[in-house]
Amino acid sequence: MRNGNYENLSVDAVARRLPESREYLREARIDRTARMSLREAANATSTNADELLAQIEARLRREARRTHIQPVEFVMVYEEEDEMSFV
Repeated sequence: MRNGNYENLSVDAVARRLPESREYLREARIDRTARMSLREAANATSTNADELLAQIEARLRREARRTHIQPVEFVMVYEEEDEMSFV
């Protein structure tokens, strides 16, 4: 994520480009309907814009990791009556 690109966009534009950031913006008490840049909105809530974007990026990466991890399922296959093996 390139901070310079998002920093100068309006909060609403950032929320549209990164829909996953909406929840974090809400938690940071940044109103996405406000007509100000993300940098101005972050400053209004005493937050550094770079830090805010880094938190959003970390959350997006965490979510991406969660969706890519598939649970491992072991299936028992009986080859002979007395033996079992796992696939």
